[in-house]
Amino acid sequence: MKKVLILSLFLALLFQAKSQNTEVEIYRIQNNSIVKGTVVENSSDSLRIRVDSVTTLAFAKSELEGKELPVSKEVKKLRKKLMRDESKETMRLYPGIYQMRNGEITKGKIMFALANIAIIGAVGFLVIFYVVVAANPGFLGLFIGFNHASFVLLPSLIISGSSRIWSTSDQLHRIKKMVNNRYYYRGEVTHAGATLQSVLTQSNDNSL
Repeated sequence: MKKVLILSLFLALLFQAKSQNTEVEIYRIQNNSIVKGTVVENSSDSLRIRVDSVTTLAFAKSELEGKELPVSKEVKKLRKKLMRDESKETMRLYPGIYQMRNGEITKGKIMFALANIAIIGAVGFLVIFYVVVAANPGFLGLFIGFNHASFVLLPSLIISGSSRIWSTSDQLHRIKKMVNNRYYYRGEVTHAGATLQSVLTQSNDNSL
């Protein structure tokens, strides 16, 4: 029995240590802003994160949703809206750019190179078409030139299109994961220690 209690205590301490020093994002519903920080305390009733070297914010768990906490219908709707808004901004990017901006350099370069194959194919199409038509004047030459050049253009368009589909699918997956991995906060944000500072100020005023 004693060993079980010791093991349980060890696992609890390990889980608590793991939950701290974790990077999190908190979406503040009241003003539609995102706070990023490192978890310094994750208790049953509050979550404290360090935003920078001097700022620590405290969030009441009763006002938090998302991640390991239950999610209401309203927040589910908000998540879908955020996914749509985020995807509208990123889908216009050339394949690979989004990935490179988010640190996936190799994957982004591959997507970018595959997308550019369409340009190479278009140039190859024009060159082959011109050469064949020049050697075979007339309507028949146009037909033969288009037929030969299409063998270069069509595969390049398929590869380029596949790159765009790959990039779009990857973006949607990343956006969904990012949005679902946030906390969503309904209440007011307080600076940790602000209440204590207020009490100290009042105490000093009363002593004067």
